[in-house]
Amino acid sequence: MRLIMKERQDLEHPEVTIEYRDLTENVKRVSDFVRSVDQSIICRKNDEDFSIPASDIFYVESVDKKAFVYGESEVYQTGMRLIELEEVLSHAGFVRVSKSAILNVEKLKGVKNLANSKLEALLINDERICVSRKYLKDIREVLMRRNG
Repeated sequence: MRLIMKERQDLEHPEVTIEYRDLTENVKRVSDFVRSVDQSIICRKNDEDFSIPASDIFYVESVDKKAFVYGESEVYQTGMRLIELEEVLSHAGFVRVSKSAILNVEKLKGVKNLANSKLEALLINDERICVSRKYLKDIREVLMRRNG
């Protein structure tokens, strides 16, 4: 795959064109990434609204039917349900890790086995979240695509 970048003063916004002979997985990944660059989620914190870019989200957790969006050091609440967020953010590299959480694999440092057949995801900000074995296959598939 070649990358060609051109500066054009006549453009108001950046423009991305993907040319391909066959729509391969790599082409789809590039397309998904480009679409996710401007993706953001509307959240609230202290009665103030924020637009949080998907790339800044580490994970989303549902507690008592409320969805919380976790950044590197901040926590926000969103009116969206976890299932909606999973659908919206799946092309941005998010994957379900438990019944109540989705994770941005770009923020994942590693997955570690714990006692009692449990797993733990270690994030790049050193936060740890529980991972259900039920979703381990999905995490591995996303990681393989990302690194493959």
